[in-house]
Amino acid sequence: MRFVKLAGYIIAVLVLQTVVFARLNFLGVMPDLVLVSVIAFAVAGERVPSNLFAAGLAWLQDLLSAGYYLNTIVKLVVNNIIVAVRDNYSGDDYSLTAGLVALFTPLQLIAEALIVYFFLAGRFSPAYFAFKLVAATLYNLLLVPLVFPVVRGLCRDE
Repeated sequence: MRFVKLAGYIIAVLVLQTVVFARLNFLGVMPDLVLVSVIAFAVAGERVPSNLFAAGLAWLQDLLSAGYYLNTIVKLVVNNIIVAVRDNYSGDDYSLTAGLVALFTPLQLIAEALIVYFFLAGRFSPAYFAFKLVAATLYNLLLVPLVFPVVRGLCRDE
């Protein structure tokens, strides 16, 4: 039953990310529900299931987007860093999730911007990029109260 719930959650995340959030962007900035889900699952789950979840979800996100597999690489690295940090963290899981979303959202955007700028000859506007960092981080932080209880329930479901 847990596998069915997890598969339903993955489908819901992908539909929301690719269909709904793509239409609800603000000046070209949209939240990354996949990143928030990967972070929440890494905090609430165990090492191997969270790695499989991050790899599968990010790979599906890459298949539905540009396909450079940047999302898969970034989200697997983020997941492994979080699993290593989580074991030594003594606070609340929710606050850890919110703090890690606030940390990794800008880092992911910076990595994407560097790859697009240097390898794909993209244009760069420092003012818009600064706005995008702040807006995307706030969007993702707004998703944490919605995503974390669902993911924690999926991780504890027997």
